[in-house]
Amino acid sequence: MYKQKRILFAGMSSNAPLLSLFSRDNITEVVSSVSFIESISQRFFPDLIVLDSLPSPEIKDVRGTERLLGVPVLVSVLSLEQENNLNSITMIPRVILCNSCVATHEDFVRHILLVAEKKIPVLPCRTGAIVKYAILYMNKNIGRRLTRESIAGQLGVAGDYLSRIFKQEMGLTLWDYLTTLRLERARTMLLQTGERVGAVAESCGFDDASYFNRVFKKHYGLTPSALRLKN
Repeated sequence: MYKQKRILFAGMSSNAPLLSLFSRDNITEVVSSVSFIESISQRFFPDLIVLDSLPSPEIKDVRGTERLLGVPVLVSVLSLEQENNLNSITMIPRVILCNSCVATHEDFVRHILLVAEKKIPVLPCRTGAIVKYAILYMNKNIGRRLTRESIAGQLGVAGDYLSRIFKQEMGLTLWDYLTTLRLERARTMLLQTGERVGAVAESCGFDDASYFNRVFKKHYGLTPSALRLKN
């Protein structure tokens, strides 16, 4: 039998996809700022805290509240291309970082709920930092030809090791994460620019336009061209 989780969202819009998704089967509360988390936790003690941006002082404030030390924090960001904020949070325990487009992926949702239930641990800080920097690297180089080995090489680790710890931390494979990230970038470009479909695919790291069309339709339920016509 499924046990409802108590999930606290800070600074997230009431119509955010992740909030809507978690609200279906869990008990959720929303506060406008991290500054309210400590006071609300007196009556609503969360199994998971979700933030929608990466200001490290706010995450440190959450970790500075003794009674919330063991509560995992999910930081769901739209994009991640700057290293400064990331550097300062890698040594903060029990923090998982994810692009918002991947945060609603069924494998990730299943994983993070198990983390909230304490059935799956968050990786230790130093190991988790490698996963976070892998996510940063994918965000910054989304249009390049990336392989597991090329990403791992940038981080100074072996490809097998990166694959293993990435799946442990995120609940989905490195390649599934990258593909989801690329598809969302492509969707945004299709809706906001007049670029040809083939050019959009190439810009987002898809070398084969036919493959791009297939995975796009599988993910969104319609082809790239149909998406444009619909909108």
